[in-house]
Amino acid sequence: MTRTWAPHEVLGYLRTTSFAAPELFAERHQAFEDEALALLHAHAVDGSLVEEATFRVLLARRPEGAR
Repeated sequence: MTRTWAPHEVLGYLRTTSFAAPELFAERHQAFEDEALALLHAHAVDGSLVEEATFRVLLARRPEGAR
């Protein structure tokens, strides 16, 4: 799967995660966002960042009668 992100979209996504939630940064939150956005722009090509993801799904079930 390929997904294209704009730098500000990545930053918006980060705000929703448990590892980059605003409350974790206290007074440094704005500095974190400013630096993250600068780095994202530095790595963007023509204003876009491309995410390549592979998903694997393992389907299994227990044998009849197993708990």
